[in-house]
Amino acid sequence: MSQSPVILIADDHPLFREALQRVAVEVLPDCEVREVASLQPAMDAAGEVGDDIELIFLDLNMPGMDGFSGLVALRNTLPATPIIVVSASEDGQTVREAITCGASGFMPKSLSKPDMVLAARRVLEGEIYLPALTEAGDSGSDAGLEEGISQLTHQQRVVLQMLVSGQSNKQIAYELGIVESTVKAHVSAILRKLKVFSRTQAVIKAGKILAVLGRAKGRA
Repeated sequence: MSQSPVILIADDHPLFREALQRVAVEVLPDCEVREVASLQPAMDAAGEVGDDIELIFLDLNMPGMDGFSGLVALRNTLPATPIIVVSASEDGQTVREAITCGASGFMPKSLSKPDMVLAARRVLEGEIYLPALTEAGDSGSDAGLEEGISQLTHQQRVVLQMLVSGQSNKQIAYELGIVESTVKAHVSAILRKLKVFSRTQAVIKAGKILAVLGRAKGRA
């Protein structure tokens, strides 16, 4: 096992890997950066390093990806590790499908370095990062809220209730007796399933969310 947190960069363009390496060391100065140029070495690294991987930058178009199947394979191998998809494409359908397939963020390659650093930091805090226009366009929708609640595990429902009451990741971890990285993974999964992209959006919907939780508990 690695002694330092690992950031895995999976991209077949050397110049962009170099750019992502600079982002990685700014976000986690003590991290070990591993670079691969296709899916199979990324899968090998996931199997070798496991949960020591703190974050994955994943290019959608590198060799072996086959659409979103590579993302799904990595998500299944490392279910608690946040994955940021990086892509030259910025269309809404691609962004939404990436999030649906388990990404914790979508980062266009056109982003500036400061915005890439912001994206990585937000994802490491358990939030979901999307390009501003896509996030703004989707954030107001309440459609499918009850369906999203029904997809939450029991632990995720507990975390959600603590989240909307204003507790921090550290407080939630202490009260539940789990590590903070597990809380972050739960928060990211909750936001994905509820189709919101930040704690703020979740809190804004707190009344509806808690009402749905109550109905769901009554049916259980």
